[in-house]
Amino acid sequence: MTELSIFAPPPIERRVPWGTLASFGLHAALALTLLLATPLRQLVVPPPQPVAVEIVTPAEFAALATPAPPALTAPSSPDTTAPTAPPAAVPERLAPSPPLVPRREPHPTFTATQFYSASILREPGMEHIRKAMGTLADSERIVQLCNIEGLEQIRRAAPSYDPDTLVPYAMADTTAAGFTITATGGAFRSRRKWYGISFRCTAAADYSGVTQFAFRLGDPIPEDQWEEHNLNVEDADE
Repeated sequence: MTELSIFAPPPIERRVPWGTLASFGLHAALALTLLLATPLRQLVVPPPQPVAVEIVTPAEFAALATPAPPALTAPSSPDTTAPTAPPAAVPERLAPSPPLVPRREPHPTFTATQFYSASILREPGMEHIRKAMGTLADSERIVQLCNIEGLEQIRRAAPSYDPDTLVPYAMADTTAAGFTITATGGAFRSRRKWYGISFRCTAAADYSGVTQFAFRLGDPIPEDQWEEHNLNVEDADE
């Protein structure tokens, strides 16, 4: 009886056939060819490039670490353009303008350069006036001389009037100084209407006429004031 051995039998040597090796090599070559010819080639990682290294000293490193000062910018030129004014507000509705009232110019003052009372009194028809004036007081003779002069000065300076009576003290008293009287509230009658007048008159020293006369015409005197100031429409002897 043969004894059983506890030892494992030696391994059996297996040989790979040459046909199998040839087939494996052919497949490997074909796989490599496909890998190089297809887009999978792009997945191949390129070899690393060399890195340039610069050696820096400690002083240079400190200069690099210090932040650079900010760059200076040129100041901007001031804006020389004029500011645009805001548009003016337009009122919603303009109030109507009041009607224009013509400005009334003050009455001009006339200063006589020629005098007529002396020549008027020498006329033949004035003989009774000359005689009557010879009986008057000196102050009244001056008033009558100025009345005659005043009527003629009004006719010549303002031909639109036809004066026939002059009352120096109609609206206010006169003042006298020597041969000069001043009337600030006189009145004269023209075509049955009364008008204001003021004048300054100087008589000659011999009472023969007038040497100075200046006057200013006034406004019409309201009719309701005539009676108060004894201003008659007609002379008392008419």
